[in-house]
Amino acid sequence: MPLNTLRTVGARMFLNKYFEDFGEVSEVSIDPKSNLVVMQVMLHGERAPLRLEVDYRVEPEHFVTVHFRCERQWVEAVLNRFLAGHRFEIDSGVAQTVLGLLL
Repeated sequence: MPLNTLRTVGARMFLNKYFEDFGEVSEVSIDPKSNLVVMQVMLHGERAPLRLEVDYRVEPEHFVTVHFRCERQWVEAVLNRFLAGHRFEIDSGVAQTVLGLLL
């Protein structure tokens, strides 16, 4: 399986754990050179998926969300207010694998 496919599948599974109360991530694209994640998110109650972009950085054992961009201004504002700068801990048992996929 190509590395990009592994990134996409793994990222979608990881993200959907966080999005399950709000909707579903249907597509994910990761550009490790520019530290950018682009995803299509179908939020509950919406008629069409939203495009969401996340600038990130990877630290030892942490994934850090730096900045969000979204076509819905209020979604972008909420994400940047409450999640920009948030550090998601990467379990040490899988940290090397995850970091390898993101770098």
